[in-house]
Amino acid sequence: MSRARIGVIGAGFWASYQYLPYFRDHPDVELVGAVRKDEQGLDAFRNEFGLEVATSSVVELLSSGVDGVVVSSPHTLHREHAVAALEAGAHVLVEKPMTVTLADARALAAASVAAGRTVGVAHGWNYQRLTTWAKDLLLEERLGAITSVTGYMSSCLTDLFSGRSGYGVLEVDGFPVEAETETWAKPDAGGGYLFGQLSHLLALGLWLVPNEPEDVFARAHLLGNGVDLDIQVSVALAGGVICSFSGQGHEPWGRRHACDLRIAGENGVLMLDYDRTQAQLLLEGDREKAEWLTVEPDPPAAETDAEYTCDDAALFLVDTCLGRETVNRAPLDLGVRTVAVMDAAWRSANGGAPVRIEDL
Repeated sequence: MSRARIGVIGAGFWASYQYLPYFRDHPDVELVGAVRKDEQGLDAFRNEFGLEVATSSVVELLSSGVDGVVVSSPHTLHREHAVAALEAGAHVLVEKPMTVTLADARALAAASVAAGRTVGVAHGWNYQRLTTWAKDLLLEERLGAITSVTGYMSSCLTDLFSGRSGYGVLEVDGFPVEAETETWAKPDAGGGYLFGQLSHLLALGLWLVPNEPEDVFARAHLLGNGVDLDIQVSVALAGGVICSFSGQGHEPWGRRHACDLRIAGENGVLMLDYDRTQAQLLLEGDREKAEWLTVEPDPPAAETDAEYTCDDAALFLVDTCLGRETVNRAPLDLGVRTVAVMDAAWRSANGGAPVRIEDL
């Protein structure tokens, strides 16, 4: 196989910005087609990206013969569309959140096993250079036994989650494409900060510290439409690891997001700051001299390390389709654990009590 035949289900704002241009321009990809929810804009997408198939029918795309599929449809449709792609024989890259409920996440995982095809989740931070550096250090057990994980994230998403507007407008061959509020501003469809943004941070922390989540307690401030804009999540992991993940969408428009993670262990602390592009492992040194050992990436963290992209996640799908050796840095088991925490957190924030994962 010389080129991977790739299709996209859910050709909205993010797919138009990230996936369709990436696959169109990749020399090892034949971009087969894209699915939109209705007929509007199909000719524009066909012209802009050179598609064989531009359709509102998932069946039509899958029957055209695809090796890999990106699922970037609304959150509550991820299971349905990913399972359909798997059953058609395609490998799948599914946008985050992988699903909204743990039941759907488990069903998607089972479908992947049954089909014998690979699923990756589009958690772009997990593919960043600073993350892979940190993952290697943790696999070497430089920190010793992990005791806690603390993460913080912020974004400028008040208008999107409140339903007032999208996140800018893209032109696809003259056709305007904007993020739709029905995806991001509905509390019963995975709208709000928890599923829309904190999913990034949760997947990052749970990838670096892969202990199983056991119970979750969360608090949230809700907007008038019922979705969360401020969220704080406390998670107990197996092995006694305690975690705190928090985020908010109040950043001023145009300011770069913040994404900060700190992992503490018996030997020191690992710090990742994607906003300020800093990464350090601080290990205990000579106490009497107040000295410690600092380990940093080589080369040091750079401005490009703060840019969020799913290029490497998309490349993972291409390499998988072509049978190349690659690393899935957001595999199904991580997707299931991340959804388990989000499902429990949403229930806890609305119910006011801790939720055990085994009770979901």
